[in-house]
Amino acid sequence: MGVLEDHPDATNVRVTFHPQIWHHGCAVTSDDTETYLVSLKQALTLDGELVPDDTDGSDQLARGGDAPDIARNWSGLFYVTIDELVNETEIEAGNEHTPR
Repeated sequence: MGVLEDHPDATNVRVTFHPQIWHHGCAVTSDDTETYLVSLKQALTLDGELVPDDTDGSDQLARGGDAPDIARNWSGLFYVTIDELVNETEIEAGNEHTPR
């Protein structure tokens, strides 16, 4: 059952898109990060665990409809991290901070 076992009320995850730019021949993370919410189901592996940060699984969270335009249209290197779990009640109340 994975993460849902420990956090049964979680409905979404807050993720951060980290675009990377080339600087002196090296890829470095830009300061123009974007943080947004995605459905928890999109962020789970087949085993019910959260997809690991900076993997193909987490990178897919930058391509979905919940991602901001900059993430969906970014043509360079990037990575995505999962910041925290949130539930629908907290989103509606504007208090979305639930440690993962």
